[in-house]
Amino acid sequence: MKWERIEPWDYIVVSVASEYHKKFNMVELADVKQSLYQWFVEHPNKLTEWEAIGNRDAKNLIYRSLRNQALDYCQRWKAKSLGYEIDDVFYYDPAIVEVLLPSVLRKELLTPAKENSEGPKQPSAPAEGGNLVTMMVEVDIAYLKLSDEEQNLLFLRFADAADYADIASTLNIESSDAVRMRIKRAVRKLVNKMGGYRPYLEHDSSDESADSESELVEQVDTEATEE
Repeated sequence: MKWERIEPWDYIVVSVASEYHKKFNMVELADVKQSLYQWFVEHPNKLTEWEAIGNRDAKNLIYRSLRNQALDYCQRWKAKSLGYEIDDVFYYDPAIVEVLLPSVLRKELLTPAKENSEGPKQPSAPAEGGNLVTMMVEVDIAYLKLSDEEQNLLFLRFADAADYADIASTLNIESSDAVRMRIKRAVRKLVNKMGGYRPYLEHDSSDESADSESELVEQVDTEATEE
């Protein structure tokens, strides 16, 4: 692929590479950037399709894909440099975190909560095959890295089991919906503090339907608004 095709999006490459170099400072910035340029080489059809949708939506979609590319590259590089298998890397799901939070925040480290019937009931542990205590310690460490406001929101919701209206009143937040959104963001931030979401494998294809692309644009646009 010619540089002229990549150059309009180089600012995204620079931004994402810097973001993940800070998260994985053992990985050279230039190497992260090179892996992101490789995404463009491997996905020319997808780039063409997204550019046709419009600049704003294309930007959101490219940001999403390059962050995924950077996470996958950095996790693999870290695994290789530290001598463990990439399959040993554990990615936390928000549903798992929400199941663990009540026990973590109440310091009940040996009795993990099982309140969320919709979430995974027996999550796999990070390289330990079921070590819930290890998982709960990781959640606790990540929780302490959040802001005071985020910690308060999560504590009231998951430790005190307060409803959204009570939390809004306690913290002087404008509405229950605003509380719900802030808690959702706090949980997502907690997941990111523990390594982020699992990278997804993306293929270049000229056969993707316009409907599927529109759905993806809507999904990415929603996520961008929440961040």
